[in-house]
Amino acid sequence: MADLILQDWHLTGSRNNYSEKYKSTTMIKGNLWRGLLSSLVILVLINGCRKKDAPLPDNTVQFESTQQGIAEAVTSVTFKLKLDRATTADIPVSINVTNSGVAYTTNYTTVPAKTASDVIPVTILSGSSEASFTVNKTAGALNDGTGKIVFKIASSGSPVIIGTTNELTLSFSEIVAKAGGYIIDGGGTNYGNKVFIDLAGNKQTPVLRTKWDLGFFTDPSDFRVILNSSSAMMAKQINKNDLNAVTAADTAGFSTDVIFDQLDPKVTAFGYIDYPTGDITKTAIAQISSTAPDNKVYIINRGTGVGTPAPARGWKKIRVIRNTSGGYTLQHADIGATSFTEVQIAKDEKYFFKYVSFETGAVDVEPEKKKWDLAWSYFSNMTDFGGGFVPYLFQDIIIQNRNVQTVQILTSAKTYETFAEADIAALTFSAIQTNIGANWRSGGGPTTSPSIRTDRFYVIKDSDNNVYKLRFTALLDAGVRGRPAFEYALVKRGS
Repeated sequence: MADLILQDWHLTGSRNNYSEKYKSTTMIKGNLWRGLLSSLVILVLINGCRKKDAPLPDNTVQFESTQQGIAEAVTSVTFKLKLDRATTADIPVSINVTNSGVAYTTNYTTVPAKTASDVIPVTILSGSSEASFTVNKTAGALNDGTGKIVFKIASSGSPVIIGTTNELTLSFSEIVAKAGGYIIDGGGTNYGNKVFIDLAGNKQTPVLRTKWDLGFFTDPSDFRVILNSSSAMMAKQINKNDLNAVTAADTAGFSTDVIFDQLDPKVTAFGYIDYPTGDITKTAIAQISSTAPDNKVYIINRGTGVGTPAPARGWKKIRVIRNTSGGYTLQHADIGATSFTEVQIAKDEKYFFKYVSFETGAVDVEPEKKKWDLAWSYFSNMTDFGGGFVPYLFQDIIIQNRNVQTVQILTSAKTYETFAEADIAALTFSAIQTNIGANWRSGGGPTTSPSIRTDRFYVIKDSDNNVYKLRFTALLDAGVRGRPAFEYALVKRGS
């Protein structure tokens, strides 16, 4: 294939004064990795450093949220204490504990253990920006909603001061949060995590975005496989059924046919990535047939890992068939291997997908289908730079769960503060997973820095018909991308 050109650009400068440092051009010659690079355009906006003489803001310690519940089937829950930034010394933090309707040892224990003076001692280690403690529910503890524990940050070691979210209430029941908001734990400038957000439960679940490779659809009547869209994975079908017959030579031409018209309604196959809207019938890997010979081998480019520069994750070859238990059999190997590994994946209707890593086998990734509403992530989207639509890795994307609906409201029509239950009936909700997408923020450019859009907010209807309003309040955390913030409030409780 011809030499390929990857162009990238970024912004440098102080927080409020960005200058263009544009268009370093890299010639990429023939190797397996160029198939991905030729079809995936990555724009990275790098926030500048502070001026050397500018004082740093206060470094605060606080909880991620103010309330959380623990479901009857859950035996433990872990809470994080977060700093604005890491420190160069160990930071001791004391957390006061107040019980209501529950008793230590009888109903719960903690790690670290609570002292006789009702304090949990936690230490945030030097070089870290967080620490955690765990509440373990004892056998037979009631989950009727009468039991509560209030945790309050009482003191912290210098130079860290106590932040505003310094009190957290744990209810011994599932809750429907009336309000909440927090900083999304995206992993900082390398966007290391995909973060699942549960509005009713007022909690987030960050997962390393390279933890998995493939997701297997659990619908009893359908057999579909999705790629890890947060690591720029791509897949191409090979007209072979024997995994051992596929070699590195089969990757030739990977980049020659990736330009495709995503907007043509007649197109049913969308190149090498899953269709960004979340349409399960438009995945890079075809529906898994009940007739085994119809299921071909795919070559997989695993995309990039987490880091600067982002490391290449290499190539795999896979084949998926249905197994006799109503689930999936995954066969996978390195691209040049002459033997392969098999993994059996059972369907579980509590989840939309079950996940597999090529390194570790079956892995837990997203929470149960009713336990998350939104996810923040890197995301394999699509865009047109003038030559047709191509895969495009986008940062700061918000995607919604398959059982969640959303709608965008411009503040010129209705303000966030005044939006109320009476306004819901006039809304037209969308189930497209990228309906919020990147619309909540502007991406910046050669002369502007990225920022949130303050002229809009979002209304979210969850799987229990709870309706929330949500708005983003920050794109940066202490000047760092990858940790945006939002707030939300319950508008109508589901019935």
